Amino acid sequence: MAIERSGAELVRPTTPPLSLAAVALAALPLACEPSRPPADEADVIRRDSAGIEIVENRAPEHGPGRFWTIDPEPEIVIGGRGDATSAGDDSSPLVWEVTGLARLDDGRVAVLSGGNRQLALFDASGRLVRTMGREGSGPGEFRSRPDYLQYFPPDTLVVWDSWFGPVVYFDPEGRLLRQRTVDLLRVMESTGANAESSRIPLPDGSFVVDVFEEDPTFQPAPGTVFRLPPSDAFRVDSSYEAFALGTWKGMEMWDRWDPELGMMVPGVSYYYLLESHIVGGGDPPVIYASEGDRNEIRQFDANGKLLRIIRRTTEPVPVTDAARERWLQEIGERVPWIRDPDILEMMSGRAFYPSESALVVDTEGYLWVREWSRSESGRADQWSVFGPDGRWLGVIPDSPSEPGGEYSRHPGHCRLWGSPCWIGSDFFLEVRRDDLGVERVEGYRIRREVAGTPAGGPAP
Repeated sequence: MAIERSGAELVRPTTPPLSLAAVALAALPLACEPSRPPADEADVIRRDSAGIEIVENRAPEHGPGRFWTIDPEPEIVIGGRGDATSAGDDSSPLVWEVTGLARLDDGRVAVLSGGNRQLALFDASGRLVRTMGREGSGPGEFRSRPDYLQYFPPDTLVVWDSWFGPVVYFDPEGRLLRQRTVDLLRVMESTGANAESSRIPLPDGSFVVDVFEEDPTFQPAPGTVFRLPPSDAFRVDSSYEAFALGTWKGMEMWDRWDPELGMMVPGVSYYYLLESHIVGGGDPPVIYASEGDRNEIRQFDANGKLLRIIRRTTEPVPVTDAARERWLQEIGERVPWIRDPDILEMMSGRAFYPSESALVVDTEGYLWVREWSRSESGRADQWSVFGPDGRWLGVIPDSPSEPGGEYSRHPGHCRLWGSPCWIGSDFFLEVRRDDLGVERVEGYRIRREVAGTPAGGPAP
């Protein structure tokens, strides 16, 4: 099947891998952008370019203290070492390799365990209600590692098995509603994907696949920062028709020599390096994509049409010595090789943080961008929220986490291939891990009031 490419202006890397100096210099032009426009200029400028809306946000609509907040203490905690509910049930074995989260309308929390190959449902107090599914190849079973959970109010939980396995539909009482298969051969024919291609389900039952391009000439120089070969993104609908979403740069990495293996292995410093992000959500579904090297996010409709380019003309956040040290305190003990002198030198070469750490679309259709503040906390510690029209609405400080604490924030928080999170109309779910890697799920209340809007009033 011939597939028409979208018109996204995305450039494939054709030059040799970047040196550390080049990586740092690449961000310098951004530093010249103003952090705040003159008082007589608008905080948002909209213009049209060949039918594509460009939204330039110079400042959020709602300033500090006048936007939504997340409560500092969790309302619900599930799992963790020594966890026991009031009924004496230990839920910690069910909170293992969590790959999906959702909060139901009645307050119950669904936790998908890729390690257990099971979906567990807990009540609002954290007590286990029931489990659904198990390892196997029969109806309602998972033959691989289930890696994605969707909740469709009021009564449907959908589990996507990995490797393009079955998609299983349960009701909250644990009954199997239906099951559908994904024809991998047809996906491969329409997109060029394979069983290892990442897949992002959308609310309408379609999904986005990432197809990595083979480049036999790609040979990064040892000890340098480089970006992996680019990948093509496609939305695949129920008839297996593919809609192109453009070509996106690969993850930035760094090669290091492993003396035990006697070979070069890729090393990732978790938060200094650039990567592309693709997420979807909303009704009708829209898709957001970014590349991390510029403060720009592209919004597509379900058919791959580029709707708008969302930009912020703000200064990048510098990576300070204090921030590096705080970050090392938080994860250095769990990931000893991070303290390798070569890696520390590589991290010192990063002058600014990427423009985003993660993208999430909440159940109301708002885009949440996880990013770094100027607090020097050493981690992505705040969210910028955008409306479906691309307007930057405000900034929300993240729920707290003490560096080195018993349950600190996992570096992969809210990423597709890291610890997941879920954002609803009034609740935020996330996964945290302790120093032994034991997971627990925490749920925080979201207060969507803004200055001038009564409590419980409409969100902006």
